[in-house]
Amino acid sequence: MEVMFEELLEVYKNKVSDSERELEENRAMMGLILAVENISNMLTAKQQDVDLLGRLIDQVDHLSKEVADLKSQMKTRHAKSSVGRAPKVSEGNALDGHTETLIDLLRERPGRYTTSELVEMLGLNKTTVITVMKRAVDMDPAHVKLTQGKRRKLYLSYIPEDDEPGERREAESPTEEEDRVRLELMSMT
Repeated sequence: MEVMFEELLEVYKNKVSDSERELEENRAMMGLILAVENISNMLTAKQQDVDLLGRLIDQVDHLSKEVADLKSQMKTRHAKSSVGRAPKVSEGNALDGHTETLIDLLRERPGRYTTSELVEMLGLNKTTVITVMKRAVDMDPAHVKLTQGKRRKLYLSYIPEDDEPGERREAESPTEEEDRVRLELMSMT
């Protein structure tokens, strides 16, 4: 009977050790399931963060485009309001009107302007602006100067009356460069 009891005890120990092993495996499996679930939740949260970041970037792009459009509209309105105040077209010649508008704008804000800047200011195409630049020099040669920079870039400058007389005398006598620029302009238009 003692042998039987020991066999039963051995079987019981085996069952207990099997149960403990099964319990450990179940705990390990539960730990693994929890770890996978945590990783899945973290990935979902990261994906939501990435999606949110993408939406924010899209909104910033959209807002920057709107700001650029508003800047452009403001420049156009400012130029048109300046143009709207200044037109003195009585002869009916549009180019003369544009030229007078340009001279008035230059008088208000003296400086050196490129053709591209004048295109934005006047709202005209480049060819028309070049023609208007040339006519401005013809209409007011004492104050308006046309020069050419590198790569055939044209500059229109306005020299106010309060500048030094030496500069005015230089401005009144046409230089070879001005004559060359005029000839090139005539060939371009």
